[in-house]
Amino acid sequence: MADLHRVKAEFERIRGLGYVLSVRPDAIKNDGAVGNTFESLLGVSENNLRDPDFEGWECKSQRQHTSSAASLFTRKPDFPVKADNYMREEWGMPDKEYPQIKVLRTSIYAHRWAEVYKKYRMKLEVSESENKLKMLLCDLDLNILDDSVYWFLDSLKEASSKLENTIVVKAEEKVIDGKIHFRYLEGGQACIGFSFDRCIQLIKDGRARYDHRLGVYRTGPNKGKAHNHGGGIRLVKPSDDYRNLFDHFIEL
Repeated sequence: MADLHRVKAEFERIRGLGYVLSVRPDAIKNDGAVGNTFESLLGVSENNLRDPDFEGWECKSQRQHTSSAASLFTRKPDFPVKADNYMREEWGMPDKEYPQIKVLRTSIYAHRWAEVYKKYRMKLEVSESENKLKMLLCDLDLNILDDSVYWFLDSLKEASSKLENTIVVKAEEKVIDGKIHFRYLEGGQACIGFSFDRCIQLIKDGRARYDHRLGVYRTGPNKGKAHNHGGGIRLVKPSDDYRNLFDHFIEL
């Protein structure tokens, strides 16, 4: 793993570059571009792998002043097999533009029910006794329709292990010559000692959630085909709760 001196040096080098062209300069609403651009400047190829991004450090980046939730990690449910496809077909709704494809875009919490498509209510349920995080689907009167989708807590712990040491940075966005550029700001942090137990507590408290992101390709060679953007666990207010997930913090 890269030591803190190297992490700090790389952060200062990137910050000193000023505005840099986004790796997705035309993707106005693509929050992931901030992180992808930062990783590219570190020499990391874009990935969705389970391993940390940069020499043992996971990188997390956001736009300045954003109120968006921050992705922590992704992991498909352990059951049923091909659970994303199952949820899309069983719980999704036909896309308005491509009605032959069902979509499922939701934010699901453990502390309250979420109404989905004015048809369902959905909720997460943490069961330590069963070692599971369950997803409950009910009708609007809270009669359970489906409780077959779940993760083993051990699977989620494995997926989150790459967060053990995490770099958190923010960037200012600016359009230059019609293209999106980012400038990475002071105030970056090296977060050390991720706690899975505290992550589970944030899920219970509704401060972390699960997002379904089962949609449709709108452009490109796969236009009109089903697109799985990768559902995952996300912090609702990252500026408040990153500090609740780690043992130590060092300003970069």
